[in-house]
Amino acid sequence: MNFRQLLIILIAFCLGSSCKTQEERRTRNEKVLEKVFPQYARGFFWEKSEKYTILHITRPFDDKTDTLRYVLAKSKQDIPQDLQHLRFIQIPIKRIVSTSTTHIPALEVMGSLDCLVASNSLQYIYSEAVQKLAQQGKITALSEESLELEKIIALQPNLLMVSAMPATKMGVYQKIQEAGIAVLPNAEWLEEHPLGKAEWIKMFGLLLEKEMEANRFFENIEKEYSKLKNLAQNVKKPRKVALGLPQKEIWYVPAGKSFGAAFLKDANLDYAFASDMGTGSLQLSKELVFSKFTDASLWLNAEVPAQLNDKIFCEYKQIEAVRKGEIYDRKKRLSAQGGNDYWERAVIHPEEVLGDLIQIAYPELLPQRELMYYRKIGVACP
Repeated sequence: MNFRQLLIILIAFCLGSSCKTQEERRTRNEKVLEKVFPQYARGFFWEKSEKYTILHITRPFDDKTDTLRYVLAKSKQDIPQDLQHLRFIQIPIKRIVSTSTTHIPALEVMGSLDCLVASNSLQYIYSEAVQKLAQQGKITALSEESLELEKIIALQPNLLMVSAMPATKMGVYQKIQEAGIAVLPNAEWLEEHPLGKAEWIKMFGLLLEKEMEANRFFENIEKEYSKLKNLAQNVKKPRKVALGLPQKEIWYVPAGKSFGAAFLKDANLDYAFASDMGTGSLQLSKELVFSKFTDASLWLNAEVPAQLNDKIFCEYKQIEAVRKGEIYDRKKRLSAQGGNDYWERAVIHPEEVLGDLIQIAYPELLPQRELMYYRKIGVACP
């Protein structure tokens, strides 16, 4: 081998090594992910690179904390080989099927209702915009009784959004997943703070490629919520509060670390079960709860079942709120079909709920405000 041949081989080797090094560097750079954690929500976070995002749903089930991972990108070609096994969601989402009314307000405030192609409980949805689209045939009604697999697949959505559920139920969506449709559990209802529930709008921002809009929306909500919370803390003597209604011999009330109890704490209300460490509902005897609520001057979330009437409160005249006529339910914003906006808009507007609670308890703090979701129940007991 002469010197010229050796030189050519060396140059070729160096060029090849250089190209390989550049390729390896490019691949590594694509995998440098920025982890982003929400301020209040604990059910999700994401890792972001230039071409794709990995969405982690850390509590997709109400009985397990197994994490589900999804890779969001414009094309599968943008995803590194070692991430190709993850559940893929093509963004921005163009067609989404929802199984809960709580998902719809986020789409509406983001100006993306045109992405909603189907939902169940359509007749109970409060949103006039959704009702209009449904009447125009632009949103398909799904059965509330069963999962209509074939109907969903025929709609060819990019995504089926479901609520958090027992892990064992995820298997019913296998056929949908096999059809190339991503199934994403939305676990906002498992959050322990109202702002945590509202912050799930940031997940919608990722899916719709409207992150700036989602962040701006949440910043405004958080700012107003904090302002109201600070206002309520000026009250020196918090009012005692009763909640809910008994069902036969059981009275369900929010556990002390639940989002319902967080609302009461932030409104500076004295709640008898605030020290409980649970995060869901407490299932207690009627006698125990009644004894704790006797000196409550407010009774909130007192939704009377359809088969009963307001006279039920007369059985509890020992509770101070009954004697003073200070009983409130969350039925001010009802549609003609019975849709309740408290279970829609209020999910992403906790500042409006907190404002209601403060206005009810301490009207002098918000003298010009009108109640948004709550209304007073008039009860005349003999």
